[in-house]
Amino acid sequence: MRRAVSWWVWVLGAVVVGIIIRDQVFGTARVIGSSMEPTLYNTDIVLLTKFDYWFSGPNRGDVALCLLPGREQTYLKRVAAIPGDSYAIRGGVAYLNGEVLPEAYATGTDRCEDFQITLDEGEYLVLGDNRLESYDSRAADVGVLSRRDFIGRARFHLWPIEKFFRGIY
Repeated sequence: MRRAVSWWVWVLGAVVVGIIIRDQVFGTARVIGSSMEPTLYNTDIVLLTKFDYWFSGPNRGDVALCLLPGREQTYLKRVAAIPGDSYAIRGGVAYLNGEVLPEAYATGTDRCEDFQITLDEGEYLVLGDNRLESYDSRAADVGVLSRRDFIGRARFHLWPIEKFFRGIY
């Protein structure tokens, strides 16, 4: 009897540790829609690392799972600018801190409306890679995000499996 109880305690402990790791350290997200094409496509599944943002904010270029203000669902977006940066789209060209920003992952920038912002301390600009089909920081009801709005960084494709070794760029 004592051996059976000991076994169940170990199993229950392993389940609890697994739940904590999945909830606090790693996670997954399914892509819904076309806003992150060509990096991520509708129905792709990505592995998230949540510990990336425990002690610091996101880095420029991260593809992150985030909460947008006033929305309950989460969104995968690229961090385009971090606190203190100036970001602009003028005449179809992206600029970061006054320098032309080559964004090989972005599509549709050449057809976007002009946009310009300078970020204050604690502010982050997120954009979809498909600039014409993305609901992101350019929308008046979204705006910039704060560090607490970021859930995790997308690291690897889990599905489709043939994209697994490519990572997220």
